Amino acid sequence: MKTAVSLFDRVLVALSVRRSRLIGLSLLRIILGIAALIFYVSDFWDRDFLWGPHGYITPHDASAQLHGGLFSIYLWDNSTSWLTAVYIFGMVTATAFTIFGGRALTAAHAVLLWSLYDRNQDILEGGDNFARIAVIFLLFCVSNAYFAPFARRRRERLLAPPTSPRQRAATLLHNVGAALIVFQVAVLYFVAGYLKLTASLWNDGVAMYYVSRIHEFQMFSAYSAVMSNALVSWAVSMFTILFEIAVPFVLFTHRARLRKTVTVALEGMHFGIMVCMGLVAFGLIMIGADCTLLTDKDYRTLARSASGAYRRVRRTSEMPGAVSAPQVQPATMSVTESNGGNTPGCQTTTLSAR
Repeated sequence: MKTAVSLFDRVLVALSVRRSRLIGLSLLRIILGIAALIFYVSDFWDRDFLWGPHGYITPHDASAQLHGGLFSIYLWDNSTSWLTAVYIFGMVTATAFTIFGGRALTAAHAVLLWSLYDRNQDILEGGDNFARIAVIFLLFCVSNAYFAPFARRRRERLLAPPTSPRQRAATLLHNVGAALIVFQVAVLYFVAGYLKLTASLWNDGVAMYYVSRIHEFQMFSAYSAVMSNALVSWAVSMFTILFEIAVPFVLFTHRARLRKTVTVALEGMHFGIMVCMGLVAFGLIMIGADCTLLTDKDYRTLARSASGAYRRVRRTSEMPGAVSAPQVQPATMSVTESNGGNTPGCQTTTLSAR
């Protein structure tokens, strides 16, 4: 018993020293905000049909679907003006949440986003399940330490060692919220991978073939043509299962390169879903989820690698002789003979480009 209490105390102390995953949480905030804005803007002119009092789902039917204390601000009044006011306020709040972050804007965005989702659940793509949970956990986290106005000043204050019980409690709250988000992502991927592993269509490697034949999820004919190849369909199916199941395991590995590889592969997969299947909101939300899998150290390492690669490319392009094609002129070879000095009869060859 004492050992368990001692271990718990050490975990609390470790979580109270320094805030973690500040970069990943900031990226998650931005991507969740952009996904919500796309949702708002794309359906702005159809808002009355989808969420209004005269929509195909009546306010009475929408209210009947809400259980367990769920609610929607859109159902507080059955007028078109109320719908428009709440809808525009949601767009403005999502924009401010994306740019500035902060707990107050996160709370307002969470209430408005949940209200929009619960007013009409027929048009959701699936990513809303994670967005609902993540936006709540973000209330406990600092999500504007990067990529926000005054982020540098805020970051310097946050990264300073906590000196008071209040600061340690705030750090602990942030780290617990971040851990809950990462845990949710790991469970989501592992369950999705396990269900695919036990499904016959995925094991046979034909799942992607059938998915590409669904008209609602087909952006262009090339997608279905590529998936008609048995080898490609099998490879994509196995790729998906492998990397989804790997997520909870790479989180605890000391091999950062493996963690980065899996994360980049998942983001590539969701980018492909956005492009090929048209599930833009779902793909964006899941890319935001992927961003939380990397630590701040991982992001700094990636930034240094990218910066080093850029400098090498730039140095190569600026090397003498590595000039652009229009500036290159035919080289001339001049051979001169010199009999002076201590090397009589020596020939000196000079290659010059003029």
